[in-house]
Amino acid sequence: MSFFDKAKQAATEMAAKADQAMANAGISGPPGGITGSLGGLAGGDPGVTRSLDAALRDFGLLSWREAHGHPVDASEKERVLTAMRELEASGALAALRVTSMATTSSAFGGPPPPGTPPPPPGAAARAAEAARASGEASAGGGGAAYLSDPPPPPPPTAPPTQSGGGTAPPPPPPSWA
Repeated sequence: MSFFDKAKQAATEMAAKADQAMANAGISGPPGGITGSLGGLAGGDPGVTRSLDAALRDFGLLSWREAHGHPVDASEKERVLTAMRELEASGALAALRVTSMATTSSAFGGPPPPGTPPPPPGAAARAAEAARASGEASAGGGGAAYLSDPPPPPPPTAPPTQSGGGTAPPPPPPSWA
């Protein structure tokens, strides 16, 4: 087995493990990803997953156009609705759920829900001061390293001087000038 065969086999195994981990976490990969953007829904059949992906995309696009007053071809709309009805009858839509930034919380803070008033001015500074004070109290006056102010920059160094007390003369001009 050549090096490239071993590398290909290892990459395939890692892709399968990543797909399994993503499926266990209930998330899907990027569009056109390793198993499709629906993360292996529809029984893992790539043809069904592809048609489900295309039907949902087309349905969303047509809905967007209708909601914003753009013209929508009636035959195109009927084609997409027929495909959606067929997918629903086959059970391919049963596992799907609506997710969005407004309905899910992010581990990284995410945006607040709509209608939430902004914090008052200076709230972040007061929260940092409170955290710094509680960190100093619990750490014996030392404070948490990540909450303390950075050390001041070193003082500027004096330029080199000659023994005559003046500054160094400029360098000679280049020889090609």
